[in-house]
Amino acid sequence: MDNKKIYVIGHKSPDTDSVVSAIAYAEYLRGVGYDADPAVAGQINPETKFVLKKFGYHAPQILENAAGLALALVDHNEQSQMVDGGDQARIIEVIDHHKINFQWNEPIIFMSQPLGSTATIVSQRLLVADDFKMTTNLAGMLLSAILSDTVVFKSPTCTPIDRQVAKRLATIVGITDLLAFGIEVKKQKSSINGLTAAQVIHSDFKEFEAGALKFAIGQIEVVDLAEADARRSELLAELDSEIKTAGYAFAILMATDIINEGSQLLAAGDIAVVEKAFNVKLENGSIYIKGMMSRKKDALPPLMEVLK
Repeated sequence: MDNKKIYVIGHKSPDTDSVVSAIAYAEYLRGVGYDADPAVAGQINPETKFVLKKFGYHAPQILENAAGLALALVDHNEQSQMVDGGDQARIIEVIDHHKINFQWNEPIIFMSQPLGSTATIVSQRLLVADDFKMTTNLAGMLLSAILSDTVVFKSPTCTPIDRQVAKRLATIVGITDLLAFGIEVKKQKSSINGLTAAQVIHSDFKEFEAGALKFAIGQIEVVDLAEADARRSELLAELDSEIKTAGYAFAILMATDIINEGSQLLAAGDIAVVEKAFNVKLENGSIYIKGMMSRKKDALPPLMEVLK
């Protein structure tokens, strides 16, 4: 790394894992002598606001354009998910837990592990650092991010390492009931009442590429699928609008029931790809798939396999 200010930033449509990982890693970098600030690539969601307030942190600054800046990327590595201007920035480090679709023209630090949360990777690094002290509030925030991204350990992406790190952080914070605390965190964005269709879809929305083709998957986590089902037509119309605006081949919204462990898929555009990938037949642009919890592990790989 160099002496230029480093902005530690997660993906567009930031979730709790990306925001907390950026804050924690920027704090670590400052602690070891770098000029580093966390940033976000968009508005934060209610769950993240709850976590930051609970543990005494402010929301990072929104970085509108990163052209010419030095970036450390957390929780993503694909250009389509980067902050605007990311392709004109100097990327000096990546910490991520997603599939790798990244190229850079010089050697950099690239840390990728197949874990349930980027916050787990960051926590591992901070917990063993001799020159960094993990505070109670930072531990609580990182614990929240792990519980959020692993859906309170229910996601198929969750590993024994995520559980071990979460338990160690919980000991620092003094939280004994991880399940109850995790549900408290997840409930902060479990309702879509009062949100526009666009806000629902973009609350956690990621764009992907397969060759020259682009598609997108949004995900919301709910405790009752009835809310999303009641707004099916409205949400499908918004997905169709996204397709026309961004030139996607198709777009999907996963409404994931964190209690009953399954997802209602809403899909627009070339739904034949979706039907082939999951071996299903959509009815009115929708299908419920039991056990589908993770966009990264359950939804994306079958789609990429069909599109290769």
